[in-house]
Amino acid sequence: MSVVTELTKTFDVERFTLAWDEWGSGDAPPLVLIHGFSGSAHDFALHIPALAEHRRVLAIDHRGHGRSSNSLDEETYTVDHIVDDVIDWLSHTVDGPVDLLGHSMGGRVALRFALARRDLVHSLILMDTTAWSFAIEDPAVAEMINGFFSSITAETPMGNMPAGPEDELIDAAAPADWRERKAELAAAFDPMACRALGLALFGDRLQPVDHLLGDIDAPVTVIAGEHDHPYVDHAQNLADGVADGECVIIDGAYHSPQLTHQAEWLAAVDRHLARVSG
Repeated sequence: MSVVTELTKTFDVERFTLAWDEWGSGDAPPLVLIHGFSGSAHDFALHIPALAEHRRVLAIDHRGHGRSSNSLDEETYTVDHIVDDVIDWLSHTVDGPVDLLGHSMGGRVALRFALARRDLVHSLILMDTTAWSFAIEDPAVAEMINGFFSSITAETPMGNMPAGPEDELIDAAAPADWRERKAELAAAFDPMACRALGLALFGDRLQPVDHLLGDIDAPVTVIAGEHDHPYVDHAQNLADGVADGECVIIDGAYHSPQLTHQAEWLAAVDRHLARVSG
């Protein structure tokens, strides 16, 4: 299996150097991959060769994530900062509208991008994300998660995030070299980005954007894993809230179906791109 493991380009924003890259070419709108909290563009590495066969594909590591630089300053890490970074980067990198795929926190970034820069959005794929709250509804679990993020300091080692129910599925489906690089990139996560963004997302400090969904007129496909609560519970409402939305639920999947249910996820992305190609 061909795997993309590195990013070779950089883009500077205030206080940060962001790592990014592009692959492929073609007449179709570029496909832009926006990763989620604690991840990196490496989360899509298994699929970039296939996605780039007939189109230009771009991916970036957010500030404090993966191969991009860190600040160790909690105040520099908000979803607003990341949205502004993506707007600045794409405004300088593409000539016209893109197909924008956002995963988890990256899905909220993609929604906010689409609302701010309608001229740069050809279509959206919103993957395991929400226009409502990211917070866990169980009060005891929510308290534990908030305690975990609140305890993080600039010296806290990264790379040991709490295990999730899909970890064994990822280990079984992803090749060893991908998993080794994933661990290295997870260890590079800025602890202050983890603290600030973790509290914002899972401490329910983000304002919902569901009341703005009707302003999105680009075609949208919402993808969610069958077991990825609460996001799968929001998926159909998210698709129904936009002008032209479809919803795809991947059976047996959790939060990262591109890793655990690779063929099904790629088929859903291909169907969306075929739907919007005309």
